[in-house]
Amino acid sequence: MTKKANWFDNVENRTHPWPGLTWLTAALCVPDVRKAIDFYTNTMNMVAIAELEDDDGTMLFARIRYRGTNFTLNKEHWDSDLLSPLSSGQAPAFMFYLYVDDVEQLMEAMVDDGATVLAAPDKMFWSDLKARVKDPFGYIWDIAQKL
Repeated sequence: MTKKANWFDNVENRTHPWPGLTWLTAALCVPDVRKAIDFYTNTMNMVAIAELEDDDGTMLFARIRYRGTNFTLNKEHWDSDLLSPLSSGQAPAFMFYLYVDDVEQLMEAMVDDGATVLAAPDKMFWSDLKARVKDPFGYIWDIAQKL
């Protein structure tokens, strides 16, 4: 019989060898890295911590952070053949679950800046207030706050 793992058994508090990085980074492919930096930093309160341009000034890559979690923004076709959900017309096969301080306020800000509400804020049985929003680049965010 297989022992069922406790949720907290796999918590490792070892720091990454490069300060400021974490062990897992989600990489988002976007058609315009500058626009994505603007949306994620100004609208969703993330912080840009690194940017990379090519010789022509086209932004190819950015590293952003939300409360200790790193994301990268990669220009389509820069380091892979992947397209953003916006360019491919395909919904991503995943979504982000992001805890925030105020679901309704962030949802309104996201909509004001080009996002689409897929599900209005609703109280979940696990005591989260949760909304589902598709950002302007086609990524789906469940934004939630503990009640």
